[in-house]
Amino acid sequence: MRIVLVHGWAFSPAMWDAVRDELPHETLALDLGFFGPPAITLPEDEPLLAVGHSLGLLWLLMQKPLPMGSRILGINGFTRFSRATDFPAGVAPRVLDRMLAGLERNAEDVLRQFRANCGVPVEDPLPEDDLSVERLAQGLQLLRDGDGRVEKGRIHAFLASRDDAIVTPDMTAASMPSGRIRWSEKGGHLLPLSNPALCARFISEMADV
Repeated sequence: MRIVLVHGWAFSPAMWDAVRDELPHETLALDLGFFGPPAITLPEDEPLLAVGHSLGLLWLLMQKPLPMGSRILGINGFTRFSRATDFPAGVAPRVLDRMLAGLERNAEDVLRQFRANCGVPVEDPLPEDDLSVERLAQGLQLLRDGDGRVEKGRIHAFLASRDDAIVTPDMTAASMPSGRIRWSEKGGHLLPLSNPALCARFISEMADV
């Protein structure tokens, strides 16, 4: 089973580097193209264990069905992000609208503020490749408008943090049946960076089931 990793908004495939170092399996990290050219082709010739972090999970749910025998995992993920009448745990759409407007004025400021909210020190540099305002905007639009709840049956398991400031425990609980959620008491929104060993164990266990 091929392991495919998909990063979240405002990040790049590099966020998986420490997790990949811990995994004894071959992995492929897709690139949603927020910094440099995208690389988003999913293999079609073998079963996949597709792992999405944050927006990466919603992106996976929006793709066509994966090869027979595939599984999807979420880390700090969700099946819907924006608030709706039947999804009160989501983020107010106006927050995403403000971020979209801010991208046009100063994309780097929006990115740094979001990454700081995720727990990245403000002084940490952004990825060195050229950022794409267009693809960043498409990502925010998916966060605002995307709804993968009808696809949640495709998700094998979730790994979530109780101290996640972006995807709250309420949002996690509203996204998935409790029996499929594994909780970490700490780690914030960036478990692949804050606890790569935990993420690798979670992925490995699911790959071996």
